[in-house]
Amino acid sequence: MTFEEKVNAIKQDTNKTFKVTPWEIANHFNYHRRSWRLVEIVNKFLNNNDLELSDDFYYTYFYSEMILRHKKIATTKTIINPIKRVDSMAAACHKPVYVDRNESLAHAITLMQQNDYSQLPVVSGGERKLCGYISWKTIGLALWHGKKGDSVGDYISTNVFTISRNTPLLEAIQIMASKEFVVVLNIDQTFAGIITTADIVDEFFSITQAEAFLLLEQIELQIRILINRAEIPLDELKSICQEENREIECIDDLTFGEYCHILESPKYWERLKIKNERADFVKFMGNINKIRNKVMHFEPDGIGADKMQDLRNMARYLSEISNLQNDNIE
Repeated sequence: MTFEEKVNAIKQDTNKTFKVTPWEIANHFNYHRRSWRLVEIVNKFLNNNDLELSDDFYYTYFYSEMILRHKKIATTKTIINPIKRVDSMAAACHKPVYVDRNESLAHAITLMQQNDYSQLPVVSGGERKLCGYISWKTIGLALWHGKKGDSVGDYISTNVFTISRNTPLLEAIQIMASKEFVVVLNIDQTFAGIITTADIVDEFFSITQAEAFLLLEQIELQIRILINRAEIPLDELKSICQEENREIECIDDLTFGEYCHILESPKYWERLKIKNERADFVKFMGNINKIRNKVMHFEPDGIGADKMQDLRNMARYLSEISNLQNDNIE
């Protein structure tokens, strides 16, 4: 079937799908290769006919298959209540170790040492009612002021802050800015967990997350330096911008996706004088752009070891290209 026949078949039955290639689409519009003009034509055609492609027409390999189908109604994967809450943190749902105010100080210190805790919640009576906390700080201050008691109750502080598991996480973070820790309670006021400043750091600023940000920054800087060598006129650079109202004064003003568009262009690629295959390079760039989006949106499960390795590989790859070019210049 020709591309036109496939389009007509989908119009008659919106459940039908067909495999097409960028080459097939380009050929239908009498183009032999992709260009910005062709992209505009194809996008307009698809929009006017309520059609869509399973992959990006511009980035997909010229002879690779995509799915042509009737345009789906836009939906969102956002959950009904998008506010992230305290109970999304593991620490908030891990029942804490605690002591009774009548237990011995030695017992509390032993638990703190064994678990590497800086503090412990303190309860009173069989109902396990929270009455305060004991910490290295409260113990030290009590001893400094001459306390000589042997029970936990002699060394506690009642200035303990509690929040519910349903507390918005951003609100909890603001509270943590002025507290060493907060106790998380279930609806029935029983213990759910404890959140410390260290837990907040681990949740959002892990070593892995920090490495991802640093690698992405390095990659973006390397890409800018690479594009700078193409000596693109400013008016051409402005035409690459995909937002009409955004001011473009230099390469740094472009988005990562727009860097990909530049490197996709055979004209600009040739100016870089890189011997690597352009299609392979652009494909790698597209993958890095997807990873970048996940990192910037703080994916709850992280980006995974494989994607982290992709970032390391791209940073190394760009460094090698840069070094080779510098050697040639010298």
